[in-house]
Amino acid sequence: MGLLDIPRFAIGTSLKIAKLPLDLAGSLLRPSPADIERERAEAMRRAAEAQAEVAQEDRERREAEAERRRTEAARREREKKQQAEEEREAKQRRAAEAEERRKQAAERAAAQREEAIESKAKRDELEALEAEKSALDQREEALVAADEADRLEEAAARVKGKRKG
Repeated sequence: MGLLDIPRFAIGTSLKIAKLPLDLAGSLLRPSPADIERERAEAMRRAAEAQAEVAQEDRERREAEAERRRTEAARREREKKQQAEEEREAKQRRAAEAEERRKQAAERAAAQREEAIESKAKRDELEALEAEKSALDQREEALVAADEADRLEEAAARVKGKRKG
């Protein structure tokens, strides 16, 4: 009930009370065509009021439904934004994990290269030591041969000295 409905109700009620004695007297006699028309107009007015009430309730129901749909759409939008944020975070996390795996693979490859270099250096050093050993063995054999030659030369000189002497 609005502000305009209160004075309308008060005026309508006072008019009805004022015409009540006339309506009673008229109903005792016989309904006149004016009474019939008045009753018909009153029924039409009540029907119009009922239609207005139904329209008002329908409008309120449609407004409530529209508000519910807006609320639902806002909720779905928030859920979509949250899901997009979660997907973005998951993508970043996967990218960070992939970067970490690439770093670890690079570190393993570098360690393997270092190990291969060290292994090659050890093999090269071993080969150098073996070459040096071989050279020393040859030198030792040469020294032994030289010593043997000196001994034989001395023995020959002694034998020659005995023959001559």
